[in-house]
Amino acid sequence: MNLYPMKLSRITIPKIWGEEIWHMVQMDDRLSVVENGYLAENDLSDLLEVYMGELVGDHVYEQYGNYFPLLLKIINTTDDLSIQVHPNNEVAMANHDSYGKSEMWYVLNSAEDTTLISGFNQDTDAQTIRKALEDGTLTDYLNIVHVKHGDVVALPHGRVHALRKNITVAEIQQNSDITYRLFDYNRKPKNGVVRPLHVEEALQVLDFKQLKQPVVAPQVPENGAVNICKNEYFITNLLSFDRQIGRDYGLLDSFVAYMCVEGGADVSAEGETVSLNVGDTVLIPASLDEVMLTPHGSAKLLEVYVP
Repeated sequence: MNLYPMKLSRITIPKIWGEEIWHMVQMDDRLSVVENGYLAENDLSDLLEVYMGELVGDHVYEQYGNYFPLLLKIINTTDDLSIQVHPNNEVAMANHDSYGKSEMWYVLNSAEDTTLISGFNQDTDAQTIRKALEDGTLTDYLNIVHVKHGDVVALPHGRVHALRKNITVAEIQQNSDITYRLFDYNRKPKNGVVRPLHVEEALQVLDFKQLKQPVVAPQVPENGAVNICKNEYFITNLLSFDRQIGRDYGLLDSFVAYMCVEGGADVSAEGETVSLNVGDTVLIPASLDEVMLTPHGSAKLLEVYVP
């Protein structure tokens, strides 16, 4: 039997600053499970072992094997996240036996005065940032920017960043959970266990160059696609449509992940139709060449794949 669009289960993880809802996840004992069709109740590890390149693409399987390379999340904040940075593959493999972490955020909604942190507002260095941590002036060196629905924040490994309170974002990232915290606001959690900092590790991987454009507001396409993030680990496009459109993936050689970020849509291929509303995701196996998208009035989807 042929593979088809698969709706996957989600895992909600409470945090001291809010919650993360993990979609399309294969990390330790956290595994997304198929919810529709004849493969229902199989998890991502099961699918990879059986279908390999047919599921994720031959070149993806050659590089990652039975390891799903991406993780999609919805993040809801009620408090500020720690100011943090993620390492690259080389550092993460050497120190944690893990892939590194490059990621991006697509802002789903936010309070009127919501801000986030992305990059440094001036060229700096490790010595300066170490001193700023000691004297409480770290935020003087950070881009603190207001954001609204539809804004995009690219976060390659090495970029200092933090979400702040009262914001919801879709996060696309490498499948890694390695985070180095620079500062955590001297929080004292209710359980009394203070989260550790990783200052020296962070200083070893930070990109200290000034970031002049921390947030981008992409031009929304009309019944088409626009690229909103591209790196060596994933490509993310924004699809916007108010009529039925088709997507041709015959030359892609990668799985595709859809995440609905506005409105809703039906995703159809191989006789299977999956309905998406805001926050839902669906996995399109690499073996599918053509997919039809039918909006519920209108829809915006993030379209994610491995280059």
